[in-house]
Parts: sequence; C-alpha cells; structure tokens
Amino acid sequence: MKTKFLSILLTLAALTASSQSVVLSDLAQKLTDYYQFYPIEKIQLMTDKEVYKPEEVIWFSMLITNAMGQLVEPISDEVQVGLYSSDGIRIIGHNFRSKMGMMKGDIAIPKGLQEGKYVLVANVASTSKANDAFYKLIYINPKNEEAFRLKETRVPASLSPGESSSYAFAVEEMNGTPAKNEKLEAELYHQEELVLKEKVKTNADGEAVLDLAIPGKTFESPLKLVVSSRKNELNFSTLLPVKSEQLRVCFFPEGGKLIAGTPQKLGFSVHNQLGQPVSVSGEITDENGTRISQGSTSVPGFGVFPCLFEQGKQYRLHLTSELGKDQSFALPKVENGLGLALARTDADFIYLNLVPSAQDPETIYLLANKGETIVWASEVKLESDIRLKIPKTDFPNGVSLISAFNEQGEVLASRLVYLEKQGDAALGLNAPEKVKAGEVFKFIIETSQPAVATPAVDLSISASEENRNWPTHWAPWLLFNSDLSKQITETQSLLGTKSLETTLNYLLVANRMKNFDWNSIIHFDREREQNKLQQNGVFGQVVNRNNEPVPNAKVSFINAQNMQILNSSTDENGEFFQQAINPGKLDDFAIKAIGPDGSEDIRVAFRKSLAEEVSEAVQEFLNVYAALEQTQFGSDFYNKNEDLFEKIKIEPENRQMTEPAYKKYLQTATSLLEVLKVIKPYRLDGDKIIFPGGTNSINAQDGALIVVDGQKLGTSATVLNSMSPHDIESINVSTSPVEIQRYTGLNSVGLIEIWTKRGERTEEVELLSAEDIFDGDYRIPRDYWQLKSKKPQQQPTTLFWSPAVQVNPNGRSAFEVAAGQVLGAFIIRAEMIDSNGQVIQARKTIEVIP
Repeated sequence: MKTKFLSILLTLAALTASSQSVVLSDLAQKLTDYYQFYPIEKIQLMTDKEVYKPEEVIWFSMLITNAMGQLVEPISDEVQVGLYSSDGIRIIGHNFRSKMGMMKGDIAIPKGLQEGKYVLVANVASTSKANDAFYKLIYINPKNEEAFRLKETRVPASLSPGESSSYAFAVEEMNGTPAKNEKLEAELYHQEELVLKEKVKTNADGEAVLDLAIPGKTFESPLKLVVSSRKNELNFSTLLPVKSEQLRVCFFPEGGKLIAGTPQKLGFSVHNQLGQPVSVSGEITDENGTRISQGSTSVPGFGVFPCLFEQGKQYRLHLTSELGKDQSFALPKVENGLGLALARTDADFIYLNLVPSAQDPETIYLLANKGETIVWASEVKLESDIRLKIPKTDFPNGVSLISAFNEQGEVLASRLVYLEKQGDAALGLNAPEKVKAGEVFKFIIETSQPAVATPAVDLSISASEENRNWPTHWAPWLLFNSDLSKQITETQSLLGTKSLETTLNYLLVANRMKNFDWNSIIHFDREREQNKLQQNGVFGQVVNRNNEPVPNAKVSFINAQNMQILNSSTDENGEFFQQAINPGKLDDFAIKAIGPDGSEDIRVAFRKSLAEEVSEAVQEFLNVYAALEQTQFGSDFYNKNEDLFEKIKIEPENRQMTEPAYKKYLQTATSLLEVLKVIKPYRLDGDKIIFPGGTNSINAQDGALIVVDGQKLGTSATVLNSMSPHDIESINVSTSPVEIQRYTGLNSVGLIEIWTKRGERTEEVELLSAEDIFDGDYRIPRDYWQLKSKKPQQQPTTLFWSPAVQVNPNGRSAFEVAAGQVLGAFIIRAEMIDSNGQVIQARKTIEVIP
C-alpha cells in the first residue's frame, strides 16, 4: 500500500510543479524579488600557477556566473582584483573590465616583497558581502639560494600548559645538504604575546630538538612557533594546538530543529579561535548525565551524531578528546515540528523522509532551489511518516537546498543536498612525455563536443614545483565550497573518494547555504533595504556566542558626554538601524544589548565597509589555511636549475628594508586613523588612542604618545586629522616600554611614531617598473606573449598562458611552445566550465630534460 502511495506521490510532484500553487508561486516571487535586489554573481578565478617570485606577473582569468554556474553578463562590467598581505592590507590591485561574464588580467608583483603567503582577492561591483568575493592563496618565494629548508620530524599532537613537549625538525640547504651546526632561534607566541624564546643549534645531520615548556595557564588559541636563523636564511612558522584552547562549536540539526521522538542526525562544526577546523571526539548527554550518543569529527571541523531526543529534556555536548577536553556546549532546545531527513540518493532519485509533527493531516509544500533558481517544487498531504522519491533530473550539479513550508508560507525545515552529475563535455591532453630544453614541442587539446558547443578553455604550462593543489583550487570551490557558509578544507581526500555524493551529503548536515536565509527572503522589503543604502546611521546585528542572530533584542546606546540614551530593537534577522547616530561618532557611546529572554550573553556587531570586511576575511582565510606547508623548492629542482636562484643575504639589522604592507594603504586611505587601525587595533577614549593591553597610572599620560618627525605632539588624536596619509613616509606603532621611554617615562599606553615625507626618509623599496596602461580607471591587461618576447627571462617557469582558447570546429586544437631552459617537471593545465556549470579539467605532466 505504501509503495502504491509513493508512486501516486511522484505523479503529483510533476503535476503540482506546473500547476503553480499559491504558496509556491508566492515563494517563487519572493525569491525573485530578493535576488533582483541582491543578485548572485559568483566569481571563478584561475592563475597560471600558485608560487611566484617578486617582479613576476600573476596571470589570471576570471568567469562570472549565476548560482547555477552558468556564465552571465554582470550588472556592471567592473571587476576589482587585488593582492593582499597576511595582515589584510591590499598591496597592489586594479580595476578591470569584463565582457560577457569573462575577463583576463594580470598583476605585477612588487620588487622586494617578503616571502610568505598572500591572497589574491577578486570581486565585482555587486559584491555586498566579503564572503561573496573570491580568495585564492598565493605564495611568494624569492628563490634565495642561501635559504634553508625545514622539515618537521616530530610534532606534538597538542601542547599541555605547565608541561614540556618535544618538537623535532631537520634543516637542510637548498641542495639537500644537512645544515649542520647552524644557530637558530625559536619563538613561541600566543597571539602577539611572546610565550617562550629559545636558542637551538643543529647537529652534524642538521637535526634539532626543541623542548617546549609552556607556562601553566590557559591559552585560548593555538600557539605560533617561529624558527629563524640569524641571517634570515630561514623563517619558518607553524601553529601548534594547545589542550586548553577554547573551541567554537555550532550545531546543525538535520532539518533545522531538534525534533522530539524521532531518530535524527545532529551535525556540528568545531573550530578554534582562529577559525581553523579541528578534530575532536565527544559524547552527548541529557540533563541527568546519561549518554545518548557519542562520536567524532569525520573530517577536521565537521561531524555528525545520530540521536533520539525527548521533549522537555536539555542536552549538552561534552568533548572527550585531548583537544578541548572537558569543554561542554549546550544543544538547542528540543521542539515539536516537521522532521525532514535525507535518507540516501541513487542514480535517479533523492530519497527524503518526512515525519509530521501533528496527528491531523497537513499540506506540506516542498521547494528546491540553488540561489535564485527554483529547480523543483511539489506539495504533499502528509498524514504519517513517509519517504519521498524525488527525481534528480531537474537538479543541477553541486549543492541545492530542499525546504518544506506550511500553508502560511512559513519555512518548517530545510536540508542541503549534493548531487554529482556527469558533465556534458570532456577534455583530453596529448603531449610528449619528455622534451629537451629549448626544444619546440606540440601539445593537443581535444574535447568531446564540437567547438560550437564547447566553452572557452583556459590553458597554462608552468613548473610543477610552482603548482600547488591547495584546497582553494577552482574545482572544489565551484563544486561545493562556494555555496557553503563554512568551508570544508579537506577537499583532496574528499575528491578522491569513490562516492563523493554520499560522503558530502553526510557532511552537509553540519553546514548551511552561504548568505541564504528563507526568513530574510520571506520578509524582504525592497523599500526598507533601499533606505538602508541611502540613509546615514548605524546598522548592526545582535548575535549570540555562536554568531547566530538574536531577534527581538533590545540595543541601548548611552552617550558618555550627555548621558542621553537611545534604544533600538532587532528584527527577525537580529538586525537593527539607529538613524540618530553618526557612524563616525560611535566611540562616544556605551552600547549594551539584552536578549528577549533577558540574556546578556550576546554581543553587538556593527556593519563594516566592504573594504574592512575583505581585510578581515583575508586574515581569517589565511588562518584557516595556516597549516598548509610553507612553499620551498625541492633539492632536485634546485640542483637542476641553480641559475634561477640568487644570493639574497639580508643582514639582521637590515631585515626591515622590505616595504611594510601598510604603505600601500597610505596611497588609498582617506584618514590616518584608518591606517593606524590596520597597523594595530585600538579604541578611542575621547580623543585618546588606547591600544589593547595598554594601561594607565595616576601619573601616566592617558593615551598613546604621538611623535611626528621627532617632535612630541601629545596624546590627542585630533592632531592626526589634519595630516594626509599621502604625506606620510613611515609609521612605527609600539607598546614596548623600551621604545616609549625614548620619549617619555610617563606613558605605558603606547607610542605612535610618524615620519613625513618632509622629515627624515627611510629607504624605499623599488616597485616593478613594468608599464601599466589604463583606460580611465580601468587597467588594460598585458599581452602575455608580447611581454614574454620582450623579457623571456622574467618568468621562465611559465611556458604558456592563454585564457579563453576556442577549440577548432573538429573539437581538436594543436599548439606549439618552446620548452625553455628550466629543467624538471611541468604541468599542462586545461580548465573550463561547461553549460551546466561544472568544472572540466585535464592535466598532463611533461619532463624538460637537458
């Protein structure tokens, strides 16, 4: 009988999708209205490689797609691409023009840029949230032949406060010879605080052991270990977990709520204070301490517990792993409601379980969407538990959202689902296995479709040593991470599984669709949103300790000058607007938020500019991927190509000759106070600048001392208002008592030392002198082949770069390229997005021999 009902249900699903029920039609209209105001323009960016030397050029191409991954003509043709440092400063960047959703461009890397991780950020004019921009990890390596290579040989799983842990490593020179009897320094930091400093010397085999005895106190975040040499041949850093560090846990009940009386999967995400995903294990107990489930993360940062909850009981997660041990977290409240669970998928269907909350029959409206596009809709009269068979035919590749609504159009439950579909095109590469240096060779690209149906293909050939298969690569980004609120970093292990669809659908219990909330869409008011963009005032959001919005909270602003009190309330998204306050005067107010239940364990987050959000997002992005290896060239590559490397010995006293990243910000900032906040966060106490950790005594000055060109100007920040960032040569911000006492003994808050271009000048770093041609405000991209013919040795490890190649009508195109003099493995990469929004890739390795 049940099977017969299911077959009728499938027939009804097809009929109701075309009959346009009132509820579904209304939801479809709300979705359209919302995304007309906030359009989805996803960015996909590809570079010729991932590792660069200063003065080289980053060649990139970009596609702009809708949520389905299909090329779209953006609202504006303006595209901004910039290179950011690890502290979130935009070092260099330009505006480019796109055409028909495609764009190619380049950025010349400044000379003297320090070795390390950087981020290439791209956004379009419609980008309103920082996490809608595209972020790509870039590594700068100057190819220093004097550099050392560090390899960890013993790493503690975690550090224990009050105890010693052994950390061992080996150091070798670029040619692979052990760096014996080398004197090194090791420093251990908790955020900016120096916890431990040791000197260590390698043995005859280049090996060394550090005894990391950390103080017996609580550390809230991982400790950063920095190992360096006296002459800067080595500058290695890594993050080490601490057992005492406080973790952040968010819960994601399948369907959206904890439902009483029915088996349910409870997803959870767990990250440290830096936003890095971590691995833990734990158990869920009820209010009596009875264990109802136990488990661990499936991949770092994400896990799922199978549970059965009872109405009226309260539950907690207790971590039992060494990392996070004895920390516990309260689960959301158990409720009555519709149970929605993804049972499984097969080649043709999605199997969805629905469990009603009431005994009386009710009509449930089901809708599946990917961004602004509704891919499937149906309705069902729900009388008892049921399993639905939903055809996969109309669903796109990647992540979609299935949601259930009642007759009032209120969302009852939602579930992410990932579907893996066969692409409508395939790429093949044919090239010789080996070629001689300087030899011209031919490679062929083939497609499974005629050229009229084949999208443009991006082609590149670059040294294998400079290609990094990092989690930020194109394919995993477009497949799932671009749609998720919490990034999955273990992408390589996932992509290698036989059943990616099954694995991801299990993990997606512990995630949400990025920047998507049905309540925001249902209650969307175009006029209200337009007013937000046009009015001056303070916008903000009240969130709990898990960064979840708190509706109906009261926000009070108390003016410290006249004690005037202004009150606001948050809407259904936890957001508020206070028109009576100028954003520039926000520091004049004390701010307090109280939840609707009287809770004060909540905080107020104010809306920042997109530039500020991107700066913070860059730092968070690098924190998440801090565990990725620092990129150093292998000894085999070095021994074959010694002429690519040069001596870049920097004496200790000259280490700071490289231009600080904030100097680039001086060129674009409108206020010197903005630049200072980027260098070191602070708060204003009246007109005084107070740095975190700064203290005052009765006899001490009450703000950071400001010194300009050697002249003490007091502690009032108002003296900075008349100074243009463009006139500033250098800035030194310090809270070190030693530095402060160079000018005064009555200040323990901090020192702001500024040198103007009229005062004493410091040595400048020369920027790349390549010609940047502009059409108004827009950069005109360089021509790769033209630059290569003029300066063949500028970028010898990139042999070929040609974005948006059109394949011949027969689906087969041949190219000729000279191998160059760099020896070793090179990667031929071909990538495109097909008409269904899927990334199609082909790779071929060739060996350049003498």
